[in-house]
Amino acid sequence: MGRVIKHEGVAAMQMQSGAVRRLKAFARGESTWAEVEGMTFEEAKAIAQVGCDLAAAGRLEEARILFEGLVEGNPKDSAARAALGTVYQKLGRLEEALAEYSAALAREPSNPVALANRGELYLRRGERQGFTDLANAVEADPHGETAAGRRARALVKAIALVAVEKLKEDAQP
Repeated sequence: MGRVIKHEGVAAMQMQSGAVRRLKAFARGESTWAEVEGMTFEEAKAIAQVGCDLAAAGRLEEARILFEGLVEGNPKDSAARAALGTVYQKLGRLEEALAEYSAALAREPSNPVALANRGELYLRRGERQGFTDLANAVEADPHGETAAGRRARALVKAIALVAVEKLKEDAQP
């Protein structure tokens, strides 16, 4: 049985044409699904806060689902990508975490969360890029306003102290 399309008048046609325009813009890659759905910044922020609360409570799978939904709805949201990377990192999904941090940084090169967390993962792998990311995280958050910025500062300081000690050891006959 076919679907019946009813004519609801001018207002319905205008609403439908607005929806059609949003869908066409999405299909052309000019807008996100969140924009098609009409999600506001405040709504996305509220969902992200719930995701952060879930992650803080150790409910990582539920947090993952929320952040994956936010990223799917708006892949341009660097904060949601960094948060998803953090959840992936806590779940031990390190390659996916790196991919999300890198995607966040492609959009927002000074995102302190993505820089600090990616830097830490790179350091664990023995990659020098880790120190660069940590230094950039400190630069992005010079006053330590975020936990990531404070952690990056502490790691940079610890690395510098170890390097100074190593130089001292190497200089001794």
